Amino acid sequence: MASPPGLTRARSRGVVGHEHTDVFAVRFVDVHPVVEPSRAWCQLATLLSHADLVAAGDALVTGARLTGGRRLDPLATLEELEHAARAWAGRRGARALLRALPHVRTGPDSRPESLLRLLVGGAGFPEPVIGYEVATPSGRVLHPDLAWPEWKVALEYEGDGHRTDRERWRRDIRRREDLEAAGWRIIRVTADDLFADPGGLIARIRSVIALVTR
Repeated sequence: MASPPGLTRARSRGVVGHEHTDVFAVRFVDVHPVVEPSRAWCQLATLLSHADLVAAGDALVTGARLTGGRRLDPLATLEELEHAARAWAGRRGARALLRALPHVRTGPDSRPESLLRLLVGGAGFPEPVIGYEVATPSGRVLHPDLAWPEWKVALEYEGDGHRTDRERWRRDIRRREDLEAAGWRIIRVTADDLFADPGGLIARIRSVIALVTR
């Protein structure tokens, strides 16, 4: 939460107070004044890791997905993040913003998808395509979370909802079958893979890619 100079910074559980010496735009959510999303992203630069700062940027420039595949308008554009980062020059976190900006992408539907993209990129793989369009023999058009079209290998992140929601579980089975019928190899990724055993996940990915490219 940001305060004008001279006022006591906000202090509360889950709230981090900031003081600003310049005038900045605010918007109101219900009755609460908040800074513009791009400015809030700059404020996070000293609080988040590089990967989470990128993930936050991804979330801002990607509208939330609604039922039926539609999306809400994004909270910010990449150009707005770039402008805000330039205006942040000289402040704490400015370098972190400039490191994160080139990695922000439109399309990820969740923080884990963003972190997965950064993980495989950091391991030396080509950057995967987000939401690549795959036409399947059944007539369905599917969009894997992350894909390497040149190898027909896709990464699908599966949170607990994929396991506990029976209907979603059934849809996942059909989705995988349709992608495999189109000649794709699917690597399913869980939270344990991503957060507890990233080395093992990278080894699995290398093994699959080696298999399809030999």
